[in-house]
Amino acid sequence: MTSQTMHAAAQVATCFHPRRLGHVNLWVDELQRAEDFYSQVCGLKVEFTEPDLIATFLGTGHTPHDLGMMETTKGVNRYGRDGLLQLPGTIGLVPGLNHLAWELENEAELVEGWKRARQQERDIDMTVDHQVAHSVYMFDPDGNYNEFYCDTIKDWRSVLNGPMELLTSRWDPAAQEPFTEGRYDTDPILETVAGAPVQPRRVTHAVLRTAQLARMLDFYTQVGGLRVVHQEEGVAYLQAGLSDYDYSLVLVGDEQAAFSHGSFELGGVAELEQTLERLQALGITPVHDVRLPWKRSFFLRDPDGLLSEWYVPLEGERTLDSRHTLPLWAQV
Repeated sequence: MTSQTMHAAAQVATCFHPRRLGHVNLWVDELQRAEDFYSQVCGLKVEFTEPDLIATFLGTGHTPHDLGMMETTKGVNRYGRDGLLQLPGTIGLVPGLNHLAWELENEAELVEGWKRARQQERDIDMTVDHQVAHSVYMFDPDGNYNEFYCDTIKDWRSVLNGPMELLTSRWDPAAQEPFTEGRYDTDPILETVAGAPVQPRRVTHAVLRTAQLARMLDFYTQVGGLRVVHQEEGVAYLQAGLSDYDYSLVLVGDEQAAFSHGSFELGGVAELEQTLERLQALGITPVHDVRLPWKRSFFLRDPDGLLSEWYVPLEGERTLDSRHTLPLWAQV
């Protein structure tokens, strides 16, 4: 078999082919406290909320939300529309990652990915209709939840605005002919919170720590459809389809599995330095202030102890060092 044939066979076997990381969704202990931090400090605008689900959704406008948050379940089931058990009380008991969301080109590609996953007997947790998106949910080998979705409405702000009644119901991917056009906004209106010290552009990638790097790589390439763009001992960078995102996911070898952080891009180095000055004036000190040849960044810890990175990519050579004073997950 030629390398070209092998590549074609691998492409056929891959379930989904996402364009980009659409959003990161977190579990938080107190929703209003977390919302205040990510909006008033981090500059992400609240686009809409679901009070009955105890959830809020924030972003800059590239997608319906860059960051979603749901209050921990406290052991109580939460239901979507039509009696759908959306959040079992057995999950979301502590703050952490709820899910990573991967945006696909259109519904036809999403349905084909769902079909391939079923043919390969992959475990699919559920398929749902969020009104502005159709979604397929699956777990990776470490138990991280992943949403593969397509937008169903280009002008999502005409549907999602302020407090919303329950949005999510069941979706049958085989019920009707899927649409083939992309319904994401190609010229979005970008907005941040005026006066917030941080003024982000967009979420670009997430970092996961794992004790089983090979199995995680297999899932995110063969199921998740990401491609490895850089790899060295203990670290792999994976990219989705859009080339203006250098990578969408970084896997870092560690003794145990953990969500490390989501990373948000800023407008430039000068903007980042000004951001640090504004944070300092408010008495907010970053967990890490990172100055490396390949990135300038800082990390913030939210009220639940979860980390986020705010960064600018640089042109310098990437040379990761396990002996560095910075942990490996902060260097990537």
